[in-house]
Amino acid sequence: MAAPYDPDVYRRFAENLRGALQAPNIEHPSMRVLRRKALATAFRTANGSFEWWSAISSRQAAKTVFLGSGPEIVLPRATPEQLAIVEKAPEQLHKVLQLLGSMPFVHIRRQMGDNCEFNPICNLYVCVADPKNYRLAYMWANTMGDVGKKRPGPEFTMIHIPNEHQLRMQILSIPEHDINIALGTDYTGECKKGFLRQGMYRADSRGMLGLHAGSKVVRARDARSGKLKTTGVLMFGLTATGKSTWSCHQLGLDPEQGEGTWVSQDDICFLKRDGSALGTELGFYVKTDVDPNLQEAMYNSLVHKSALLENVMVDGKGHINFLDERLGENGRGVLDRRELKVRRGKKMVSICADSINIPPLEELDGL
Repeated sequence: MAAPYDPDVYRRFAENLRGALQAPNIEHPSMRVLRRKALATAFRTANGSFEWWSAISSRQAAKTVFLGSGPEIVLPRATPEQLAIVEKAPEQLHKVLQLLGSMPFVHIRRQMGDNCEFNPICNLYVCVADPKNYRLAYMWANTMGDVGKKRPGPEFTMIHIPNEHQLRMQILSIPEHDINIALGTDYTGECKKGFLRQGMYRADSRGMLGLHAGSKVVRARDARSGKLKTTGVLMFGLTATGKSTWSCHQLGLDPEQGEGTWVSQDDICFLKRDGSALGTELGFYVKTDVDPNLQEAMYNSLVHKSALLENVMVDGKGHINFLDERLGENGRGVLDRRELKVRRGKKMVSICADSINIPPLEELDGL
């Protein structure tokens, strides 16, 4: 690969990283202990949920680079800023190894997906020299599941060092070695996207198609035949274009007539040749600019005490105002998909699908 890329440097970094991750300054807490440490720096809302504020409130796509050995890996049209990051990457990678051996880090291990064939095991290492950064590990961990004993999948590693100076803020992705690194940002979305991006890369290499799309199962009455038909639905879109909203929307269907929608995923899934789509996340990391009249299920899940909120407006009494964006337009929350509920008469009914996966076409009336 032509300069400024240096595949040998990236290979040596990956080899040296294995030893660095065994350092005694890296703690490996349970989810219970991680929760306690994260909540120690949180603000508790009137709903009983918890919130944090981050210094950086969006992903840094302009500062994200891909380090690899061929044109299929690196950015096809890197900007001058991105090329400058690539040129200095060897120096930064060396520094990352040094910091891993000295600064306090927390490691949490979680599983992406829930199926019988492709479940990447995700290892997140976050620098917690500033204790409020425990919430990065905790919020992200709640989007993934426990590691299953019989769930095959590759091992991914992400290193997140928010303490790097913001003048050197950058995201380094090394897909061929299943490594992602975030420096100088404390935005939870970098953890989420780092692993999902790596999942898409590995899914593609296994004959699946990684999709930036929400997914759901819809049962609706056919206008011509009058029969109920069950269809898998994929909703494509870039970040903040409505994937979560439409994944969780009821589409005006009539449950009294047997119609309905059931949410599987809101962001990333892996499409297989049989028409099935493997889901990735158990908890959704969503934008919080929700109106209860338009986004009922999302609103109900975000006001539930289980929600983990980021950069959302609250008043002195802890009351949440999702639509007040005076301090930022990218409020976020990790919601428990099981709390996606809508009112049906006197009951609250879940619209969460039984599985995060869309079944194959042979089990549906269409896709």
